[in-house]
Amino acid sequence: MSMLMAMKLVIVVSVVLSAMALAMRARATDMLYLVRHPGLALRAIVSMYVVVPLVVLAIIWLVQPPPGVQLALLVLSLSPVPPLLPKKQLKSGGEGAYIIALLVSAAVISLVLMPIALPMLGVVFGREFPVSTSGIAKTLAITVLAPMLLGLVAQKLLGAHAERASHLVSRIGFLLLLAGGMGALIILGPKLWELIGDGTLLALALVIVAGLVSGYLLGGPARSIRAALALASATRHPGVAMGVIGSSFPDAKLAIIAVLMFVLLNVILGIPFVKVSRRDP
Repeated sequence: MSMLMAMKLVIVVSVVLSAMALAMRARATDMLYLVRHPGLALRAIVSMYVVVPLVVLAIIWLVQPPPGVQLALLVLSLSPVPPLLPKKQLKSGGEGAYIIALLVSAAVISLVLMPIALPMLGVVFGREFPVSTSGIAKTLAITVLAPMLLGLVAQKLLGAHAERASHLVSRIGFLLLLAGGMGALIILGPKLWELIGDGTLLALALVIVAGLVSGYLLGGPARSIRAALALASATRHPGVAMGVIGSSFPDAKLAIIAVLMFVLLNVILGIPFVKVSRRDP
């Protein structure tokens, strides 16, 4: 196994642990929150899977980043919410049941949408984007659905100790993400400079800001829901994105670097948003 593959595996494990930690302090009924609130569900779908992909198309057209970065942006715009996100959303005042439902619903929507939409977007740019539905399903099952089911089982078994255990699992997941992300960036460092000054940073930042604005405007009257949808629209699942790129485009190392840069920029731009949204009445 190469060092880069090892770092990608560390990132996947961190995502799995974070999803499990979330489920350890969640209720099974929370996952159906959006089913009971179809208006909120529609707003979320429009922001995440209509507005953001359209913004990506516009930014690719205007900024013209390298082809690998274009691929990364297209895949990210159709990816689900990362299980690492809810902790940030809760800090911004997001409602717990809404956040968990958003995580599960986005995984299902992405599973259906990505194999259809990505090849169609490829036609727009004159490229072939073959995507394996089974590959996406496997990635989502491993990184979201299975760990959340395990987390719910662990919650039942641990009882009153589940919340404390979830914080420990969550911290381990975060440390692994930090180690895997930094390790991957160091390994891919020489290629990182290829993305500096060619429109990549601008394109990635514009997509993130557009996601924050879209989610906040479409979130509705409740501040907690607006903040949660803003972060969900701006932040996408790096494990799914790298999994799709790795399985369908194994030579697209530039796209993998762009995904890692997208995650880093999300952290940088998300911190001031969380602070401001917590003060918003």
